[in-house]
Amino acid sequence: MSVFRLEPQAGGIVHLVMDHPDRRVNVLDERALADLESVLGTLSARPDLSGVVVVSGKPGSFIAGADIEAIGSITDREQALALIRRAHAAFGRLASLPVPTVAAIDGVCLGGGAELTLACDSRIASEEPRTQIGFPEVLLGIVPGFGGCVRLPRVIGLPMALDLILTGRALDARRAEKAGLIARSVPAAWLIERAHERVKVLGGRTGPGRRDRYRPRGAVPWFLDTAVGRGIVLQQARTQTRAKVGTQYPAPYAAIDVIAHTIGRPVEEGLAIEASHVADLLIGPVCKNLVRVFELSEAAKKAPVVSDRAIEPAPVRELLLVGAGIMGGGIAEIASRSGVRVRLRDLRPEALTKALQTARDLINERGRRRGASARDRDAQMARILPTLELNGAGRADLALEAVVEDLEIKRRVFGELEVRVSPEALLATNTSSLSVDALAAGLRHPERLCGLHFFNPVHRMPLIEVVRGSRTSDRALATAVAFARRLGKTPVVVNDAPGFVVNRVLMPYLREAMFLLEEGFELADIDASMRRFGMPMGPFEVLDEVGLDVALKVAGVLSKAFPDRMTPAAALDKLVATGRLGRKSGVGFYRHRGRKRERDPQLRTLLGLEPARRGAMPDLLSERMALAMVNEAARCLEDGVARTAGEIDLAMVFGAGFPPFRGGPLRHADTLGLPNVHGRLIALHAEKGTRYAPCALLARLAQEGGTFTNPIVRG
Repeated sequence: MSVFRLEPQAGGIVHLVMDHPDRRVNVLDERALADLESVLGTLSARPDLSGVVVVSGKPGSFIAGADIEAIGSITDREQALALIRRAHAAFGRLASLPVPTVAAIDGVCLGGGAELTLACDSRIASEEPRTQIGFPEVLLGIVPGFGGCVRLPRVIGLPMALDLILTGRALDARRAEKAGLIARSVPAAWLIERAHERVKVLGGRTGPGRRDRYRPRGAVPWFLDTAVGRGIVLQQARTQTRAKVGTQYPAPYAAIDVIAHTIGRPVEEGLAIEASHVADLLIGPVCKNLVRVFELSEAAKKAPVVSDRAIEPAPVRELLLVGAGIMGGGIAEIASRSGVRVRLRDLRPEALTKALQTARDLINERGRRRGASARDRDAQMARILPTLELNGAGRADLALEAVVEDLEIKRRVFGELEVRVSPEALLATNTSSLSVDALAAGLRHPERLCGLHFFNPVHRMPLIEVVRGSRTSDRALATAVAFARRLGKTPVVVNDAPGFVVNRVLMPYLREAMFLLEEGFELADIDASMRRFGMPMGPFEVLDEVGLDVALKVAGVLSKAFPDRMTPAAALDKLVATGRLGRKSGVGFYRHRGRKRERDPQLRTLLGLEPARRGAMPDLLSERMALAMVNEAARCLEDGVARTAGEIDLAMVFGAGFPPFRGGPLRHADTLGLPNVHGRLIALHAEKGTRYAPCALLARLAQEGGTFTNPIVRG
């Protein structure tokens, strides 16, 4: 079967239908491009043709984009250029058809799919929530390469085109209409009828006037469309990009350069410039790492988590959430957003009030961004029921505790819950470091318990560590993963071990930062070195955001488990003892005034340290802290905390902010070369002590020429 087919309609209109037989959603792969070229040749030869409407044969989905797997696999520049030029040629044939062409968009229309619609004369889209139109290529380390950089500014203007391409955000139909990306948004039931009407309207126009194009309205838009105005817009885009992503991501700068050099030029000249830039990006390491992270996240959202496919997850309609506060409020908000009824329980009325205010603020903020009505916001809030008692616990499908990080307190909570919830209900803990098996020790049915470790802030952090205890059943695990996916989160299944993956890998990193502070390096220089490495915040900034009291408890658990390399930090004890808890108390390693973070000149004196005496050495500082993460991540893999290097990398990117362009700590080690990593660890081991002793798995792979991504398999 062909990917594209032609369906004649009344009045000489033909539907160009994309329905990829090998894919669940439409994807523009090499087979699709070949079929498109073939059917366009047939269309060009039809004497009775009056118009073409591009539609999808996949109900509720248009075209998801280009073939991500192919993007990740291409390593030769000429091969990349050939693919891009083939797409340019096919889309060019669509653009040059002698009759009006209209894309009728219903559902996801992203990347190459959105670029295909730009080759049409006009576009209309359904108003359904499923319809999202965007150009997310920059999130994969490339730029729109099937004509998007050239055609988009001509359709919606330079400022809006830069915004969509540089952010990768998608628009619903109404916002797309307002931006000029589509001619009209209509109810889905009227989509085809209105597309035919649009063909007839365009049929009365000739030449370039048939194509929808940008027409500035007002003095400011007119000025920004002049040569001087465009220069200002492009310079501002460069400045904002530098402030937002630094210099580690080449794709946004390439997009700006392509648009700057192609706007105002003939389309064919522009496409040649676009192809050259995209080919360079496509074979680069940043693209490969970002594509890998994307593929890992997609697998985490879809792959089966238990071997027995007959095991179905239990539905979660009602959540009993024990423990309010900011974390509880965040979990309640995202669960209620997903249609789950939440019974939020705490012993303290003030904690419930705080959690409800957190949830309400998040609902309002998201509602303002997405244009949700007051009724919709109130309906979501109404799904959260605060309570001081455990009345109604028997109706819960899932009971999740998010109380203080104390083993005995959590055990008492589960003892109380197990006798009140139904026998089929799942029990889960939001612990960040305590053992699931230890928590399950007093339960009559420990197979019902697992970990659901959310990260703060809940509404922003995409990761949930789903922790499987030694007695957690397959059904409990499948239910927990399905619940995480329903919330729109990325679940990574980990085995029960101190700190799981994220906190275990972070702790040596944070501890190494404190060693550097003790050695005389300036606090701000240590933080700056890791931001330069690509982390969103430096280690001390992270500690202040998390809360020093929380970090101290996690450090206590991990230092007992791994005393040879996670020794307790006296600095944390001293600061917590004086009430310096970080941002929430107004002072920690830094002083906090609103959103501003200020240096504290008294910090070193308070900690009993000599004045800072060592100059900034960013590469040395970041190397030591990054290697601490690499070594511990390798130990997690060696100990079987997670099944694969990819899962550990994904957890660290999504849960700790490890730079996505580096692909995660283990991918970063592979890039550096494991013999080089091993050699540096040996040298640091000799200089700094046992905490740098290389992991045995890392040492073996370095010796045998293997990698974490593709380890040598022994026979």
